[in-house]
Amino acid sequence: MQKNMSQLNQRIVIKYFFLFTTLHMLTITWGFFRSVIAKFDVNYVLVFHALTWISYSAIYVLFAIIPIYLMIKLLPYWQKLNAALAIALTSLMILFIQADAMIYDLYNFHFNGFVWNLMTTQGGVSSLGGGADTYTSITVSCVMIVLIQVVFWFLSRFLATKTPLKIHWKYLLVAMLMMMVTERLMYGVSDVKNYGPILDSAKVYPFYQKVTFRSVAEKFGVKSVKSDANKLSVDTSSVQYPLVPIQFKAVQNPPNIVILAVESLRWDRLTPEIMPNTWKLAQKGQFYKQHYSSGNGTREGLFGLFYGLYGSYWNSFLHAQKSPILMDRLQALGYQFDIRTSAKFSYPEFNQTLFSKFDPKQLHEEPDSKQPWERDRDNATGLIEAFKNRDPAKPMMSFFFFESTHARYDFPTTDIIAKPYLQDVNYFQMSRASLAPKIDQLKNRYTNAAHWVDIQLGRIYDDLERQGLLENTIVIVTGDHGEEFMEKGFWGHNSSFVEEQTHTPMVMWVPKLAHQEVNQVTSHLDVGTTLLQMVGAPQDASTYSLGNNMITPTDRKFIVSSDWHSISVMTDDMKYRIPYVSKGFDHWQPSDQKDKVLSSTESAELQAKNQSLIVEAIKNCRKFLAGKK
Repeated sequence: MQKNMSQLNQRIVIKYFFLFTTLHMLTITWGFFRSVIAKFDVNYVLVFHALTWISYSAIYVLFAIIPIYLMIKLLPYWQKLNAALAIALTSLMILFIQADAMIYDLYNFHFNGFVWNLMTTQGGVSSLGGGADTYTSITVSCVMIVLIQVVFWFLSRFLATKTPLKIHWKYLLVAMLMMMVTERLMYGVSDVKNYGPILDSAKVYPFYQKVTFRSVAEKFGVKSVKSDANKLSVDTSSVQYPLVPIQFKAVQNPPNIVILAVESLRWDRLTPEIMPNTWKLAQKGQFYKQHYSSGNGTREGLFGLFYGLYGSYWNSFLHAQKSPILMDRLQALGYQFDIRTSAKFSYPEFNQTLFSKFDPKQLHEEPDSKQPWERDRDNATGLIEAFKNRDPAKPMMSFFFFESTHARYDFPTTDIIAKPYLQDVNYFQMSRASLAPKIDQLKNRYTNAAHWVDIQLGRIYDDLERQGLLENTIVIVTGDHGEEFMEKGFWGHNSSFVEEQTHTPMVMWVPKLAHQEVNQVTSHLDVGTTLLQMVGAPQDASTYSLGNNMITPTDRKFIVSSDWHSISVMTDDMKYRIPYVSKGFDHWQPSDQKDKVLSSTESAELQAKNQSLIVEAIKNCRKFLAGKK
C-alpha cells in the first residue's frame, strides 16, 4: 500500500512538472513561432504554426519526461534521485532548444552535423572566439534554467499534495496527438498544393518531421502541383580520384608556391584603405574581381581550393582520408613545406584531408593561450623564418591560414582604422534583433581585423621581395569564404549563398606575368587546378578536377558553391540550391544573381532555361565517386 501511494504521488508530481516544463519550453520556442508569424490574423498559416509550436514544445519536453516516468515506475522509493533526474533532464532539453533557437536566429540553420562537428572536434569550439562575457552569460543562463526547474519541481510536489491533478496522461496524449495529426495533415495538403508559406516556414522548428501524401492524393483524383525542386543523392562510400592515372610532364625549375588564406575575408575588404599591402600586390599581379569560394564555410571553401571539386565530396574524401592530387604531386617533386594555421588542423579535419599524408609535426599551430591576432603575428614570423632557412636547391610550398578575421574579429588596439567598434562579442546574448542596431560596430571590428591581417601579409610580401623569391614564387591571397553582416538577413557564414558569404578576393602573383584585372567569373575550384597544371598536369582537367585554368580564364556556364548539406548552382542569371542531405533546404526558392528571390513565374522560366546546367552540376557531384557516373 505504501509503495502504491508513493508511486501515485510521484506520478501526480510528474504530471504537474510536465505541464510547468512545457510552459517553460513554450517561452523558449516562442522565437520560432514569432519568426514566421508577423501578424496574428486568423488564417491557415497561423493555425498551422500555433498547433506546431504547442505540439513540438510538448514533444521536446516529453523526450525528457519519459525516462523520468519510467524511473518513478521502476524505483518509486528513490525520490531524491528521481527529482534530480527530472530537473537535470528537463534543464538539459530546455538548454539544448534554447541554444538551437539562438543558432537558427543568427545563422538560419538548426543543430545539425555541422554544429555537432563544431562541438566534438578538437579546435571547433575555440574557433568561435567568444569572449569572457559569452561564457559568463552561458553560465548564468544555465543556472537560471536549472533554478526555474527546481522551483517547478517543488511547486509540483506542493500542488500534488494539495490539489491532485485529475487529468490523466491519456487525455494529455490524445490532445497532443490531435494537434500533431492536424498540423501534419495541413503540411501534407500544403505539399500537394506546393503551398510555399507552409513548406518554407515549417523548417523553423528543430527536427520537424514532414509528412507527404502526394501519391495517395493522386489515387483519389487530387492532382498535385509539381514541385520544381531538384534533388541529388551522394554516396560517400567510394572515391575514384583521379578518374584515370595522370601522366605528368617533366617540370624544369618548379616554382615556389605560397597560399595565404584568410578566414571569412569577403571581396569588399580588399581596398587601399583597409588592406593596402594586398591592394598593392593586386595592382602588380592578377586581380580577379568576380571570384567565388567553393563554399560558404571553411571546410568546403578550402576543400574546393585544393582539390578542385565541389564541397559535396567532403565526407567521401574525409572517410577515405584521400589527399589532394596537388599535394601528392608537390611531395613527389621533392618540395619542402611550411604548413601553418592560426586555428586548428583538426577543425575542420584538414589533417585527414588536405594534409593527410603529412607528419603531424609538419603542421604548425600556435597555442590557444594566445589571442588570434597574436597567433597570426607569430605564424607570420615563423613563415618568414622558414623562407630564410629553406634549402635554396629545392622548391618550397607554404600554406598559412589566418584567423583574426573569424568572429569575434580580433586585432590589437594599436592598429585600429574603423571606429566605433563593438567592444566584445557575447554570442549567448546575441540575436538578430539585438544585433541589428550595432551591426555597423561589429562590422568595424571585422574591418580592423582585416587591416591587421594585411599588416602581417605585408611583412610576408616584403620578405619575399627582399630575398628575391618573387622571381620564382607564385603567391595566392584569398578568403576561405565571405562574411555577412545582415545585408541579406543573417550574420556570419554557413547559412546561405548570398554574395556576402561567397564572394571573396583573389590575388595571384605569377612571375613574369603582366598585371591584369580579370572580370570573368572564377572559382576556388580553379586554384588547385591551375597550380597542378603549372607542375605538369595535363591541360585537360576533366579526369582530375571540376575547375578551369585561371591564367587563361574563359566565360563559364556556371559555378558551384557548397555548404554542409547542399550545393548552389550559380549561372549568369540565377542561383539555384539543391540539397544532397535529406534534411536540406528542399523548398529553397531560387534567386537572381543579386540574391533577390524570384517569383514562381520567373523561377520556372529560368529553371527551364538552365535545366541542362543544373543537371550537369548534379552529375558532377557523382563524377568522382566509383560507380556513380
